[in-house]
Amino acid sequence: MSEVGKRVFLTGASGFICTHIVKILVDVSSFFPATVSDHLPRHVNSIQKGYQIVATVRSPPKAEAIFALHPDWKGKVDFVYVPDIAAPGAFDEVIKADKIGFHYIIHTASPVSFAVKDVKKDLIDPAVRGTTELMKAVHEYGGPQIKRFILLGSAVAILDSNQDITVAGKDYTEDDWNPVTVEEAVKTQSPVLGYNVGKKLAEKAAWEFLATEKPVFDLTVINPDIIIGPMLQPVDGPKHVNETNNFACYNFFNGTYKDITKLTFPFYHFVDVREVALAHVLSLTASKASNQRIILVSGLITPQLVANLIRKNFPQLHDRVDEGNPPQVLPKDVQPTGWNASKSHEIFGGEWEYKGLEESLVGTVKNILEWEKKWGI
Repeated sequence: MSEVGKRVFLTGASGFICTHIVKILVDVSSFFPATVSDHLPRHVNSIQKGYQIVATVRSPPKAEAIFALHPDWKGKVDFVYVPDIAAPGAFDEVIKADKIGFHYIIHTASPVSFAVKDVKKDLIDPAVRGTTELMKAVHEYGGPQIKRFILLGSAVAILDSNQDITVAGKDYTEDDWNPVTVEEAVKTQSPVLGYNVGKKLAEKAAWEFLATEKPVFDLTVINPDIIIGPMLQPVDGPKHVNETNNFACYNFFNGTYKDITKLTFPFYHFVDVREVALAHVLSLTASKASNQRIILVSGLITPQLVANLIRKNFPQLHDRVDEGNPPQVLPKDVQPTGWNASKSHEIFGGEWEYKGLEESLVGTVKNILEWEKKWGI
């Protein structure tokens, strides 16, 4: 059955990941196999064409900023406005107001910031409520034609926040769940724990909703680790670089990290944003993705690896990037547990592959340097 004309509802359209998802949907809906260009993603021939895209942003100025950056998206993306995804009934009106009906839902909107005052209020509650409010609205008002709800989860819902980082354990799989609790996050007021709890509970709530409400749609959850890559979203200045690109890349050459020999990361594995976006799009119609959690992990990322690769590929940044101790790849007493990402290959097929750290970092740094020119830095 042809998927031409199928409608996709996306949340968080001005975000780092969602802009990449929109780009793929716009591109594959604009080009067909006979005229495919090199910038289109792998798997392009297996991605259905002709999707109609409706996406949420918080306000009209947010939509205008996206169109200013991507004028070719005009006429191909319709924006609707949801000021607060955690508010009761946040999505009810935009779902009710749609008279045609959606076939697929992609939910990416969730707070990803470690600069918060109250981890429960600023991280945990919005993550959970944003997910449950959308699922409720889609279930009650979305109609019988909805096929799949795709949730951007996180590897932090899987890993063990309390695991001894000095000893690598058995590779994580989709069967694992983070044992961290709300009480731990609130007691410590740790933004990292707050983020971990929020992503875990949001995903748990989605699976519980599926089990108790038995909606017409099934569920796919994408669980990536640290996401880096070029930014397609509007970025007003250096302080607005998304959190993961910031701590895992930009802070190495914006003056934040002075001595990387003492630097640690909250997590030590990464995936490129372009793979994350592609996984969402492929999951729209991949039969094997039905009711699955899918780990997305490419490989190791550490402060020293990042510094080594930036200095190798961007000699002009040598005076901005601390050299550290190049042979010591992992920080002292850090032996992170690995990941089993085999399910992603199983679900997305033989062509599925991950960008390595060097390719991903080079693309990220080039992109940030282009943004710096726009910012006048």
